[in-house]
Amino acid sequence: MAGPVISARELSLVFQTSDQPVQALARVNLEVGEGDFVSFIGPSGCGKTTLLRVIADLEQATSGTITVNGMTPQEARLKRAYGYVFQAPALFPWRTVERNVGLPLEVMGLDDAAARVARNIELVNLKGFEQKFPWQLSGGMQQRVSIARALAFDPRLLLMDEPFGALDEIVRDKLNQQLLDLWRRTGKTIVFVTHSIPEAVFLSSKIVVMSPRPGRIIDVITTNFPVDRTLDIRETPEFLAVAHRVREGLKAGHSYED
Repeated sequence: MAGPVISARELSLVFQTSDQPVQALARVNLEVGEGDFVSFIGPSGCGKTTLLRVIADLEQATSGTITVNGMTPQEARLKRAYGYVFQAPALFPWRTVERNVGLPLEVMGLDDAAARVARNIELVNLKGFEQKFPWQLSGGMQQRVSIARALAFDPRLLLMDEPFGALDEIVRDKLNQQLLDLWRRTGKTIVFVTHSIPEAVFLSSKIVVMSPRPGRIIDVITTNFPVDRTLDIRETPEFLAVAHRVREGLKAGHSYED
């Protein structure tokens, strides 16, 4: 049996500031399995994004251990073991959709770049928009371009830092449904940061509830919803029960205190 895609043990991180040290993460223990969709949820400043950045080797833990696909985060980054989707699309305005998606492949010099670009543009339902520029697209479409770019080199792991947080509810619902469909079709492992309880419950196979700083894991909730679920599931007693458990976990962590 293959090991976990992500394994963290007693992981802590302290930022050294000019005033005093700030502990961002405290003794985090976590396992993410192959094909999981895991959401990190918690109050602002709780360390959700910091934990994602540690996985991506954009921050380094102060103590404890973490592996990504059996490697250190640095080794995983150098071997391009993951794709990363930021809060903002971060597209180059002078490059078309096609050329934005293909940028990592240009850097890597892959022979089949054109086929990969076409496949991933179709995967995020943007076929026909290949020659458009970012300024010609809606916010939701821009974020789909950034997802296609992250998937362009076919990583096993996709890391997503609140990619839909700035979008209105209607667009967000549509993209949630499309992301769930993408996860079902590709079998990728996804780690997703969000502030939204309904979003976390709808998307995830596992929800990681975090406390205010220093970030600790309060609860890990496994959902058992069908992979082909639709937005209608949010009205069911099973969905509401999981959402209630997440909300109670956040309350237990004093998430509503300043």
